[in-house]
Amino acid sequence: MNQMSLLQYPKLRWPLDVRLQKFGDKEAIILQCPLGITPQPLALHSAVAPLLQCFDGSLSVEQIAERFAQFGVTPALVMEIAELLEKHLFLATPSYFSAERNARESFRDGAVRSAALAGISYAAEPEALRKEVASYLSLGTPLVTERARSMVGFVAPHIDYRRGHSCYGRSYAQLPAEPRTYVLIGTSHQFSKRLFHLTKKDFATPLGTIRCHRDAVESIALRLGKERAFADEFLHRREHSLELQLPFLAMIARESTIIPILVGSFHEFVSQGVLPESSEEYCAFAEGLTELLRAFRAQGHPVTLLAGVDMAHVGRHFGDSSPLSPEFMETVRLRDQQYLSAIAAQDTKALFEHIASDNDARRICGFPTIYTVLDVLKRLHIHYDAKVFDYQQAVDYQSDCAVTFAGLGLYEVC
Repeated sequence: MNQMSLLQYPKLRWPLDVRLQKFGDKEAIILQCPLGITPQPLALHSAVAPLLQCFDGSLSVEQIAERFAQFGVTPALVMEIAELLEKHLFLATPSYFSAERNARESFRDGAVRSAALAGISYAAEPEALRKEVASYLSLGTPLVTERARSMVGFVAPHIDYRRGHSCYGRSYAQLPAEPRTYVLIGTSHQFSKRLFHLTKKDFATPLGTIRCHRDAVESIALRLGKERAFADEFLHRREHSLELQLPFLAMIARESTIIPILVGSFHEFVSQGVLPESSEEYCAFAEGLTELLRAFRAQGHPVTLLAGVDMAHVGRHFGDSSPLSPEFMETVRLRDQQYLSAIAAQDTKALFEHIASDNDARRICGFPTIYTVLDVLKRLHIHYDAKVFDYQQAVDYQSDCAVTFAGLGLYEVC
């Protein structure tokens, strides 16, 4: 089958991020691959949006052109758009599926997870990255140095450094320098039917490779079930929630090991009003991680749960109907404080009810991770004091987009 035949009924592939972005007084449609199969985003004129909505595989190029003929759209123009999308692997064609298969196989066979964001979200050159991270850390002053060894939990953002660098710096300035094992756990932003995603890969950074505690991961996987533990391991390839923690770990506690875990959506639990403990999959994971950490503690091996999470995602950019305003952001701040209070109280039930009370209207992507962290600490009978290092709101009124985030330390009390 030739290229023209393949594109005769154009169909956008999945997964695909599509958003409208303003550039001054102009708007463009940005297409981006969340899996990184297509490494670079593609910008298209906003006028093509109605045409793209027809790229579902059910209409031919001629039928699409006929729908918009009154606007001067021709079959040749539709085909030109289809060919451009195909070139960038944004259509569901053999070219894309072959590239995806190769990427999955390459990731599966590698022992190291490459730094996907180096040179994009942070400096790729080691010395430049050291200076970058050091400049962020200089914004914080260690407040609880004498309690560092009792840090059983640590919460940091996963927003980009441009908007979140001061929160990262103020938070990571409190991290213990002594080597330990970090349960590096964070949001999985891509859809999966599974709740938890493990990997036994080491994680590369420009400052060196951070070793994975493979035996620990294997222990959890045995309890969870190896097939579902690693079925969507590929989601680790481009996920930023863990990667953005690594330059700080590499600077502060380079000899530490990590247990990398991505946490999927709890949407079904929230919408049905049932706690995650109602799920066999959730309980198998939580019990497996609890057993592992109990063994570490019995051996005197220091371990900390390190969560890479953000909080609210609000504004028209995220689908809200009303525009952002200072008054609305103050309401968000007050609700965020309630969320943080539930964390400080180590109250998983209150945390769940807070999210379920408005069906997660603020889109707190870190909720499943935080719930899991608190639940595991509760299963270990660990009580803690919580210290909020920083809370921030990154608000862009022009693009009507706001994200909130915080840094916290959880310190064990006897």
